[in-house]
Amino acid sequence: MVRPVVIIDLDDCLIPDGAAARAAIAAVLGELSIPATERAIDVVLAAARREWRDIRTVTHREVERVASWEALWADFHELPMPRETVEALVGNDVRAWRLALADLGSAADAQTAALAFRRLRCALVRPFPGVESALDSLAERHELWLATDGCRSLQRQKIRLSGLADRFARVFVSGEVGHPKGTPGFTDAVREALTDGRTVCFVTGDSLTTDLLLAETGGWPFVQVGAALTFADVPAHCSCD
Repeated sequence: MVRPVVIIDLDDCLIPDGAAARAAIAAVLGELSIPATERAIDVVLAAARREWRDIRTVTHREVERVASWEALWADFHELPMPRETVEALVGNDVRAWRLALADLGSAADAQTAALAFRRLRCALVRPFPGVESALDSLAERHELWLATDGCRSLQRQKIRLSGLADRFARVFVSGEVGHPKGTPGFTDAVREALTDGRTVCFVTGDSLTTDLLLAETGGWPFVQVGAALTFADVPAHCSCD
């Protein structure tokens, strides 16, 4: 029997992203003996945005949906991009931390900060409370697919570190698909995978842009995860008989 599909977002749906980035930055600042105030964290994030914005190659399809804070720990070395593009991206994290530390008036070493952030950010990749049990509940009657924006190296690293990799029959990463999530090209890739009579029960995620657009372009129901609904509540929205 072919089970209906539930398409699930990753960042800030199954695992924290923005909050984890801020927590990792705060931990780095603490290790460097810099007061980890909200303002100091904002300074680091602003420096990351400046550095990421100034790299012209971020428009490449593999990395166009990588956020500036994600670029602080993404591995660009082996991505299938032109060599000059990879060379422009490698070292982005050190350059961003150098800008941030200068803005903070710190003489700390940018390389040390960059390596610390990677270590601390990796340690924060863990599912939100209730995610595993909710996935178990959905998997009883559904086939679970994951749809996420970003470059393949970082998104697949997150999936692996989260311990959730073996729960998903299919994984769609925008960098691999070649189209951002929420665009017709991405939705077409998902639709083409709906073989053997598979149908989509619903799409769930936190974003009213990318996640909702994926549902709308596919003609599938959408369940938003946010302040009013945790992922643990999502199985209750199943409409399958």
